[in-house]
Amino acid sequence: MSLTRKSTSASSRVPSQLIGSLSRGLRSAVPTMDRRTFLKRSGIGVGAGIAATQLNMLQKANAAETKAMLDGKGKIEVKRTVCTHCSVGCAFDATVENGVWVRQDPVFESPINMGGACAKGAALREHGHGDYRLRTPMKLVDGKYQKISWDQALDEITAKMKDLRSKYTPDSIFFIGSSKYNNEQAYLLRKFVSFYGTNNTDHQARICHSTTVAGVANTWGYGAMTNSYNDMMNSKTALYIGSNAAEAHPVSMLHMLHAKENGCKVIVVDPRYTRTAAKSDQYVRIRSGTDIPFLFGVLYHVFQNGWE
Repeated sequence: MSLTRKSTSASSRVPSQLIGSLSRGLRSAVPTMDRRTFLKRSGIGVGAGIAATQLNMLQKANAAETKAMLDGKGKIEVKRTVCTHCSVGCAFDATVENGVWVRQDPVFESPINMGGACAKGAALREHGHGDYRLRTPMKLVDGKYQKISWDQALDEITAKMKDLRSKYTPDSIFFIGSSKYNNEQAYLLRKFVSFYGTNNTDHQARICHSTTVAGVANTWGYGAMTNSYNDMMNSKTALYIGSNAAEAHPVSMLHMLHAKENGCKVIVVDPRYTRTAAKSDQYVRIRSGTDIPFLFGVLYHVFQNGWE
């Protein structure tokens, strides 16, 4: 169905004749130009305009100066530190202004992280100075958390621990430490647990690395890494099974990318096509839950060909 009203009257033909005449006149006055020619000429015109424009309005961006700095009272120091989130040992430069940690930068000359950082390392400063960090003890009262004083929190926790020890023996409590503790913090926690009268203490790395220690010890004779990250650059072949290092461990992936530049072949075995798989030389997509059959198949070919 037509949505335009049709008319055959003379009054309707006059505007049409006028428009047609104008169109013919414009076509004869302005040559036909295709899109490519139009874009070309437009680009030349824009470039000429920029070249003719004074660019002195562009200047180097500088950090805003605080009032303390303007008064000459601000003291800024850069302290090099090591991230404690894991045992990789990434280095960071912490900028401290008047005793307050205000920013951080990964160390590019560090042989470990080489200017890289994972998401946890990038948020290192937030542990002590983040806006959402808990700054006071909180107690759950009638389904809602309420702020309490440090004295009240320590008194209530101490009373509860003494009550549990007297009723159910010291072994009724389990202490959970942290793999992020430094040596001094780990020492103090262990002494506190012994002082309480129990040996029930551990931390989350037991779940992550209990199998790692046993497997590495059986293979290399020592239950920990026997070389440094820098040695990854000398790898000839790397096999990733169910690991997405590009997202989960970008610092190690940085070393593996350097290994690829040296000729290392990367094989990724994963049901999902991940960012790590995108960097691989060979991607093997297996069905979920078939890791063990896949490894048995690999071992079969190793023994069949005498590659052991």
